[in-house]
Amino acid sequence: MSVQIAIQLDAVRALGEELAALATELSADTDLCASSAASLATAAPGEVSDRAGATGRSWATLVADLVAGADAASTTLLAAVHSYRLADAAVSDRLLAARAGAPA
Repeated sequence: MSVQIAIQLDAVRALGEELAALATELSADTDLCASSAASLATAAPGEVSDRAGATGRSWATLVADLVAGADAASTTLLAAVHSYRLADAAVSDRLLAARAGAPA
């Protein structure tokens, strides 16, 4: 059994654009997080700095992964909207052609 779903293409497009902007904004923070991790690792000798550096590196990895995920989701959503709109236009064109060819 198939289930019909309805989506708001403009809302999905807006979400995709928002995710793209988030990815762009966060990508600038990735380098800052990585350099901060290096500073934390060398701030003082000992275990505390080692752990702080490891935490900083983990945070930088998390931010990079978040950027990649937001970018991938954005690309997918925007491509889906584009695909749906192309399919809708094709159906519309076929309907118009069928009506134009039908006897009045």
